[in-house]
Amino acid sequence: MLTQLKFLSSLKRSVHLSSRLASKLESTKTLDTLNDKLRVKLFQYMSIYEETIGIKEIKLAQDAVLDAERNFLEAQNERRELNCQLIEAQQKLRDLRDEMDRLARTDARYLKLFTEEHSLLQQESKLVDEYKLKESKERDLFFYLSAALRDSQEKERIRVERTKYLQLGLSILCTSLGIFSAWLLSYIRNANIREILNYDKEEFDNMKKILAYMEKEQASVNKDLNLAIDLVQNKLEYQKDMIAKLIMAESKENNEEKVVLSQNILYPTLVFGLIILGSILFNK
Repeated sequence: MLTQLKFLSSLKRSVHLSSRLASKLESTKTLDTLNDKLRVKLFQYMSIYEETIGIKEIKLAQDAVLDAERNFLEAQNERRELNCQLIEAQQKLRDLRDEMDRLARTDARYLKLFTEEHSLLQQESKLVDEYKLKESKERDLFFYLSAALRDSQEKERIRVERTKYLQLGLSILCTSLGIFSAWLLSYIRNANIREILNYDKEEFDNMKKILAYMEKEQASVNKDLNLAIDLVQNKLEYQKDMIAKLIMAESKENNEEKVVLSQNILYPTLVFGLIILGSILFNK
């Protein structure tokens, strides 16, 4: 049972690791495909840019110049080797002729030297012909190299002119775009400012109307208050007169009541005093 559990756990672990490896491989493949696509797009854009500027033509012209230079140098080396061989053959021929001049014509070696001279003359003639061909080829390759170099220089000059005019056009375009964007931003900013000013003007007009209405209402309120104050003052004066009259009337009534009251109080007091005095006298 334990072995089965261990086997199952190891199997699950291996499956998990394999799935992780598969996901990593898929992610790496997708990244590689994306990198390849980006690289292809970048090369396409670079090729379009080089064709527009003229760099591709210059590269082709430079490659042609390098090929012509390499061919010219090879032809020059071949011509120099032939020249060395020709000089060596001519030197051998001179030595052979000197030796033949020192020998008598009846000598047995004279015929051998004459045969060698003949072969050397044939070799010299062949080398001279080959030398002329190599020299002509070198001259042609030099002319081709000069033409390729002039063509490369002309294309470089055209590229410089094209780049100059392209830079000028791009600078004019960028300047125009900058001016247009600045004008557009200024127009938008001024439009916003005008909108804000119009809104403020409307708000100011509304505030003026509100203030005028409030002043009118305040004037009517003040008028009503003044009327109310006058009415209250009139009522107060009227009440004041009435109070004064009432006070005067009450003062007269109080005086009469005081006399009656004094009489009413005095008589009982006298009677009570007489009663007390009579009781005292009676007791005595």
